[in-house]
Amino acid sequence: MIRLYLEYFTKLDTAEETLLEVPVENYILLALCKYLYQAEIERHIQINFVQCKTNRENHEAIFVNVGQLAVRFSNNENWPCVATYCQLPTLESNDWIISGLCGICRRIAKTYTQCFKNPKQILGFKGNTLLAPAEISMWTKFCELDIVRCIREVLLLRNGSSCTLPEDVGRFESHLSQPLKVHNIYKLINNIQNVKISSQQEYDKLNTETDRFDFHANHKFAEGYEKTLADIILFVSVNLLHRRISLDTLSEKLPKISSWYQLVTSDDNGELCQICDKLTSNLQQLQPNLVKLEVHQINVTVPVNYSLYKSDTKKLNLLGERVLTTNQAEVLSILNKIADLELNIGSQPNSRKDNLFDWETVPLIAKPEGGKLPSKRVERKKHQLECLANEVIVMARPGDIIVDFCSGTGHLGILLACLLPDCTIYLLENKEESQQIAMERVRRLGLNNVVYFQCNLNYFTARFDIGVSLHACGVASDIVLDKCLEQRAKFVCCPCCYGKLYESDAMQYPRSKFFRQSDLLLKEYLCIAHCADQTHDLDNSRTNLEKSHQGFYCMDIIDKDRAMRAEEFGYTVSLKRLKPENCTPKNRMLVGIF
Repeated sequence: MIRLYLEYFTKLDTAEETLLEVPVENYILLALCKYLYQAEIERHIQINFVQCKTNRENHEAIFVNVGQLAVRFSNNENWPCVATYCQLPTLESNDWIISGLCGICRRIAKTYTQCFKNPKQILGFKGNTLLAPAEISMWTKFCELDIVRCIREVLLLRNGSSCTLPEDVGRFESHLSQPLKVHNIYKLINNIQNVKISSQQEYDKLNTETDRFDFHANHKFAEGYEKTLADIILFVSVNLLHRRISLDTLSEKLPKISSWYQLVTSDDNGELCQICDKLTSNLQQLQPNLVKLEVHQINVTVPVNYSLYKSDTKKLNLLGERVLTTNQAEVLSILNKIADLELNIGSQPNSRKDNLFDWETVPLIAKPEGGKLPSKRVERKKHQLECLANEVIVMARPGDIIVDFCSGTGHLGILLACLLPDCTIYLLENKEESQQIAMERVRRLGLNNVVYFQCNLNYFTARFDIGVSLHACGVASDIVLDKCLEQRAKFVCCPCCYGKLYESDAMQYPRSKFFRQSDLLLKEYLCIAHCADQTHDLDNSRTNLEKSHQGFYCMDIIDKDRAMRAEEFGYTVSLKRLKPENCTPKNRMLVGIF
């Protein structure tokens, strides 16, 4: 049994119906559950609605009919504890808590395929549909965040005047017109056309036009030639778009989306469309502003050759500039500017002589070699874990909740779970595959003090006492520190990838008031962060050695800024170095106590 926690804003009861005003994400999840489980839904999914604690404008939500579903309700004063752990919607299944639309949809779909004899195959090639988290994959981000935001904007469009559709609508239209890219393209050709080819060269040698049908020409469904979970999420979203835009108008303005929408509709004899219609049967009556827009009222921009599959690793600051390599003269000028601040910048060597635990008493599965780590990295990883674990052992008290942020396959968190059996360890990771490896390790160890969270850092809202992170990448380290400051929790943080820092609406640099009030420019700060990654060339070259020592100093500058921010919240912060210092180029550690 999995438990789904959804929020609602208002509830309207009639003799025959129960109508709830819910966010778009919840409508998508209800439609998916109905589509997959049909009459069996109550046996496998417990749907819990909790009343939103904050008021939201009515136009940001839609009314759905849940009268035919067995659902439970909690008011805004009596939320189940699990519903407070992460941003809603949230799913719970055997100490595994998932937040984020695509992760929840995947869990629902995987549970469905395990429970039914002839399930709909919607998880794609090797079950990888929407596997990558939204923080990494543009495609997952589009299905989880962008399309939902887009639909909300469409529902907000005014009647009677011309309007411009959100740019994400045009991006999806362009995406559907791009050549198809799937891993198993030749297997698809073999199965459908009964030919034997394994390469483009063999494909080009096929004789007839029928055999040479261009599979690469464009998409059929959203991800290829088979309907997947992504199609369901997007279809339910576009079904709401259809509330404002007729199919004729959609065909004229967005022909690719229109063709795709009709294909998904016909693929299951309209089953998914019927479910959407039943869920929103009262939508027009309760939200009369959702009238159809005329063709002449609608403007939409469709970019040329835009693919939602492309990687988007470029992070831009608010100046719209990419952080590039800077020359040494510029770096020295900025370092002189920082020297004028007259700060005590530096980190202290780790003075601890002995470990507070014995590796010999740690089970093999809880050691780095038990977590599928390459043998050449095992010894260095042990030293890293020792340094962080020793700090946590000193801090921890029985009953404490310790969060291992960006936990990966659980190296640090599982070690702490073994060493501190009286504490509860939260393993927080946004990659499903890594989390499953950690879960298998915990199962083999027989630990009962571990809870798993699969979600982005921003989604996590639970209370905790100690936060730890080992090499959380770039901005993630600052998000971890902010989570700790919000909870007044102690922290042990070993940052990584300083050069990947970037400013956004949710994260501003420098972090501390002192640095922000100095005359140090954002561009100069990010330059220092970039130089902090030049710490891997400790060889016999004098130039490289000097650059590396300069990189270590730049790490200390960024971490000093982080420490000063925590001190502004009342923390006492120590800046330390891991031991031995060559166990990793990113060997700085911030230890904070409130």
